[in-house]
Amino acid sequence: MCPVALARLTPQFPSFNHYMLSHSRTGQPRLNYLNQNNLLLIPNEVTTMFKILIEEMKLKNFSPNTINIYLYYNQEFLHFCNKSPREVSHLDIREYLLHCIQKQYSSSTINLAHNALAFYYGRILRKRVGDIPYQKREQRIRVFASPEEIENMINALDNTKHKLIISLLYASGVRVSELVSLKIEDIDLQKRLLKVRQGKGNKDRHTILSKVVVELIRSYLSTRPYESNYLFASSDGHITPRTVEEVLKQACQKARITNPLTPHSLRHSFATHHMEQGTKTKYIQQMLGHKDIRTTRIYEHISTKHLEKIRSPQDSNSF
Repeated sequence: MCPVALARLTPQFPSFNHYMLSHSRTGQPRLNYLNQNNLLLIPNEVTTMFKILIEEMKLKNFSPNTINIYLYYNQEFLHFCNKSPREVSHLDIREYLLHCIQKQYSSSTINLAHNALAFYYGRILRKRVGDIPYQKREQRIRVFASPEEIENMINALDNTKHKLIISLLYASGVRVSELVSLKIEDIDLQKRLLKVRQGKGNKDRHTILSKVVVELIRSYLSTRPYESNYLFASSDGHITPRTVEEVLKQACQKARITNPLTPHSLRHSFATHHMEQGTKTKYIQQMLGHKDIRTTRIYEHISTKHLEKIRSPQDSNSF
């Protein structure tokens, strides 16, 4: 199985360059075998090389995105160490993770690479990898937009579809990967509810829609010049996350917002503003699709509204 390292295979397969389509959050190029409909299109040379790894991930019902990411890190690792999988030792894995640290990858990125390698070499090839420590995650303040900034972005756009994209991200709290694949049949305009099918962790859930979004959907669908089951259709099925990022970038520029916002920032905004208005944490958890409520409770510490009401002791003293 897997007799030759990726570094030795790559020159024989120039088609690899065709799959260098996406970038990680660190800006590093990432092999992407997902098409616009989130279906895996893995080239034969990769399927042959990682046959057992791919089969094991499918048996465990890993999402296409997880399979894509695990393949990426396993390929990058073999390119780094220039060995076949059978020749790899835990010291090679350790060296690769230290290399990632030197490259200043985030702790979550390094831990993701660690998980991908531990799954293949530890679980499947039965190598000793368990004594390599995981990264302690950084505690960073999440970026979110104010209601005024979001309103300014929407008002700055002329295109109804673009207005809807930003409004829907904020009003429902969906992930960008969930937004692009939304189907019209999952939208209940009467009840103002949205069904998210097979979100992160392969879970279905419901979240809410705003009155503004409902009206935008009606306006958008009434003028859309084509028929499709997807809300945001394209010639290849539906739009991509990159398209959403470009729409948001354009909206920020037009509204003169310098805050470095991403589609996920609008999800953070959804959760933070719900916390500020007193929505119960368990309801926010349900709408966001969090498995662990502790993930949702992070948003309790993002809002600064409660701090704005506290007086500094200096203001209580006369100088």
